Amino acid sequence: MPETTTTGTDWHLKGEWFDVCSCSLPCPCTFAQAPTDGDCLFTLAWWMHEGHYGGTDLGGLGVVAVGEFHGNMWVGDPDAAMKLMFYIDSRADPDQRHALERIFTGKEGGWPGQFGALIGELRGIEYRPVRFEAADDLAYWDAEVPGRVKVGARALTGPTADPSKRVQLVNAPGAEVGPGQIATWGVVTDDRALGFDFSKSYKGGSSKHFSFDWRPE
Repeated sequence: MPETTTTGTDWHLKGEWFDVCSCSLPCPCTFAQAPTDGDCLFTLAWWMHEGHYGGTDLGGLGVVAVGEFHGNMWVGDPDAAMKLMFYIDSRADPDQRHALERIFTGKEGGWPGQFGALIGELRGIEYRPVRFEAADDLAYWDAEVPGRVKVGARALTGPTADPSKRVQLVNAPGAEVGPGQIATWGVVTDDRALGFDFSKSYKGGSSKHFSFDWRPE
């Protein structure tokens, strides 16, 4: 379990996030339910449009996590836990790396502190290039860690949907980025991910995109 003691450093991150996971569409997490098969294999991708940790600028950097999850994180399940690793953007300098490690492993509180409390086993942190792209109209979203991760989705649509409008959920009961954001649903197009030594290949079914806006409180 990660440390929970914070440094009291002022920080703020604002950006966008998406996942690709082994659950069926729509992702049960968004409805505060357990994974489709009881366990979930996932890749998570964050992009910081702006942010800081003390005097350290964090805008324009990406983070990717590859992991496995079991149980229901939304109902206080004592057995709910994640095993995961992080790829942190190798363009980050030492101060930026320290800041991102502290925030994303839950050591600086805020919503990442709550989410990070579910990390039962942190398998490691590697520094590699991270590429993140999302259309302005959310027609697609993609992320890549060259040679390790290539994941993405295209906006969900169907025969009765207006193709110019996104399939979205407001007031999601469960959102990995915290409360108050809008889920935009997507259909997985790429789900290739290599991570820690016991990570498994999986066929991605569900993807969703959220904005996020985090502070220590």
